[in-house]
Amino acid sequence: MTKTIKLLALLLAGAAMPVHAEEAAMDAASADAGAATDSNEIVVTGLKFDRTLQDTPTSVKVFTAEEIEKQNLVSVYDLIDRTANLSSTFSESGFNIRGISSTNVSGTGLGDLATVYLDGSPLPREASGGGPLDLWDLDQVEILRGPQSTLQGRNALAGAIILKTTDPSFDWKGKARAMITDADGEYRFAAAVGGPIVPDVLAFRVAGEIARGDGLIKNSVTGGDHAKSNSEVLRTKLLFTPWGADGLKIVASYLRDRHFGNDGRGYSFTDLPNAWKRRTVEANRDTYTKTSTDLFTLDASLPLGDVFTLSSISTYNKLKTFSTYDGDLRREDEAYGDYSTNQKIFSQELRLTFDTGALQGLVGAYYSHHKNPDYLANSTFSLDLDQDLGLTQRVAGFLSLPPAQGGAGLDPATALALAQQVRAVYPERVFISSKQLYPFDIQTAALFGDASWEVAPGLKLLAGFRYDREKQKVRNENDVTLNTVLPDPAFYGQINPLFGLVVQTVNGLLLSDVDNASSSGPQRTTTYKAFLPKGGVSWEVAPDKTLSAIVQRGYRSGGSGINPGRAQAFTYDPEYTWNYELSLRTQWLDRRLTLNANAFYIDWTDQQVTVQLSENVYDYETQNAGKSRVWGFEVESNFQATDRLNIYGSVGYANSKFLDFTVRNGQAQDLSGNAFSGAPKWTAAAGVDWRHPSGVSVNLNANYRGAQFQNVIDQDLGRDVPARTLVNAKIGYSNENFGAYLVATNIFDDKYYDYQYENAGRLQALLGEPRMFGLTFEGRF
Repeated sequence: MTKTIKLLALLLAGAAMPVHAEEAAMDAASADAGAATDSNEIVVTGLKFDRTLQDTPTSVKVFTAEEIEKQNLVSVYDLIDRTANLSSTFSESGFNIRGISSTNVSGTGLGDLATVYLDGSPLPREASGGGPLDLWDLDQVEILRGPQSTLQGRNALAGAIILKTTDPSFDWKGKARAMITDADGEYRFAAAVGGPIVPDVLAFRVAGEIARGDGLIKNSVTGGDHAKSNSEVLRTKLLFTPWGADGLKIVASYLRDRHFGNDGRGYSFTDLPNAWKRRTVEANRDTYTKTSTDLFTLDASLPLGDVFTLSSISTYNKLKTFSTYDGDLRREDEAYGDYSTNQKIFSQELRLTFDTGALQGLVGAYYSHHKNPDYLANSTFSLDLDQDLGLTQRVAGFLSLPPAQGGAGLDPATALALAQQVRAVYPERVFISSKQLYPFDIQTAALFGDASWEVAPGLKLLAGFRYDREKQKVRNENDVTLNTVLPDPAFYGQINPLFGLVVQTVNGLLLSDVDNASSSGPQRTTTYKAFLPKGGVSWEVAPDKTLSAIVQRGYRSGGSGINPGRAQAFTYDPEYTWNYELSLRTQWLDRRLTLNANAFYIDWTDQQVTVQLSENVYDYETQNAGKSRVWGFEVESNFQATDRLNIYGSVGYANSKFLDFTVRNGQAQDLSGNAFSGAPKWTAAAGVDWRHPSGVSVNLNANYRGAQFQNVIDQDLGRDVPARTLVNAKIGYSNENFGAYLVATNIFDDKYYDYQYENAGRLQALLGEPRMFGLTFEGRF
């Protein structure tokens, strides 16, 4: 801990050190670049009270519409891979913030640990792999690192991503874009147009995009593309500012989003020659996901004099998914299935913001209702009788029992030998089919507030709170059947009566496991309450140089479920974090150089983890059995060197460790000291953007993700997902109305993967994207 404190202190002290010599040396250049003005300051809106980036102590990375265009960013995952202490996971089906997965670190749960919000509406986790995450016609994206539970609630223990689409205006504006890339055959066509319907009263904006792609993987069985994808997005917005309403502003929007496929990526065999370029599967079943999103929002604000503003945001999201998969990717039917959801999410938030000059902040109330009545999963898979069900050891234990307890009274060695003989008459694996219905209904209500009070010139006290109450209704129905024909005890009993009796007993054990895995539990209702405080101080130590310290509590609600192996209901409590954070905000050289830093320590208790209770693979449940900590920092900079040249960069470090975590994987295993899975320690990004008055522009950027562990077990051999570095470029010409660009990603063809494992005797991996070239054409008025 001493080393940690010293490192954080050195980082902040070094970043705060005066640079008068550099300022003097750059005086001449400042005339060329021009001083920054208030009009081009970045404003953070995701914290529900507009503040400039430099006045925001929360660790936040902001991508403006201009930056998204300059770097040719297409999806939210493009932003994630360019942000310190963020990285995408499992082929862009999720992400982590500061080493913490957006869904789960080591368990299950009804809530997420980080959430994406689109125009104020929370998107469920199913949207992460195929939902409305494209960046076309977005005005701004804010990535908030660290607990946002005070303002965002149950699903923001690790952070949040805030997406804001472009609002209508009373000036006619329009733009269009066409993109094509070579390796995956993807093409995209997009357009947006808007303007006044009634001048100064009613305006509209319509934006849409279609995309098609063949993907990167071929199916040698069907001869076609295994990872094809397509999407269609249509967004309409209305802006209403009625006459005589004294500042009333209403924005209504509707989003229709349809995604099909797996976005061009998925598992492919890596035990074949030239597997990086010739990505192949041998699947006899389709693998794809259909996601449809219909999102309605109504955002209204009304100034109440010079101090107060009343705001309301109402959202309704209807999201349906259907997925089907070939789990072994081979001709054999050893693992396959499908699942579907039909979710409806309604949320309503009211906020009263205030600004007296010295005192700024907000108070608010929040309500949401999240229903998923049709969560249905069907799967067929095989289980190894020993590795998954521990059959031999269980039979030997049974034979060692005295006859009074139903056993044979054999000594352990004889019992084990007989168990092994009986095991030999069974197949290596048995096939199981499962049909699971898991509907849930979650209602959340909360009161929250956040404020800053300038008690002396340059010195502010920071405070916030949230009182959160959640009511869950959960039901579980699981119907499991055994598809494998078992040996006939009567046949073996004719040869050896004891042997036949043991076979009969083994059959009973297997059928009992299956019967126990089948369950039909009544609806369970649980209620969770949490108080989440926040406090801190902010001190402007010099003009444009502010140091802040904040302590706040993070939270994810508890839940309930069914232990399949025991057909028993279980509940688990909420988990909490205390987050201790230092932040530094500095600007230099007439505000042309921005250097910001955050250092953090997260203390995580009552962590929700999956616990295996016995050798039976079905015998598991979620418990509050974990404790961990994460510490690290982010440093980000932006330098407007001249009016033509911009240089930017960032580096992040996140060190995760379980302090208390024991699993049972055949035997009790203490994982204390292990790191989180999918959590690189180091991330970094850098880029330069050069624009000539003639219209020629060059953007060159790179991002680095450090090595990581694939899982929380077996970490003695080191991090098994190697580091990777991606270098990208966008070069072209543009004028006021037109632009044409050559785009290249992963220029040096860095061969990397997100996950790799042996499946049914074949090595498979989620490979990253290879080097790709593309063309982009843009028009605007």
